[in-house]
Amino acid sequence: MSIEDAKHAIEAAIHSGDFKSMGVAVFKAINALEARIKRLEEDNERAKPKLK
Repeated sequence: MSIEDAKHAIEAAIHSGDFKSMGVAVFKAINALEARIKRLEEDNERAKPKLK
């Protein structure tokens, strides 16, 4: 799930008052953010040698 999709899922759950769906959406959003952070860290490590 993309970060944007997770955001929409959280917003939909909030509007419907469905707390179970909200919890699932928040969990998926956290996973998406962790994956994005990992990709950014990997990109950063690959870019470091090019800066020297």
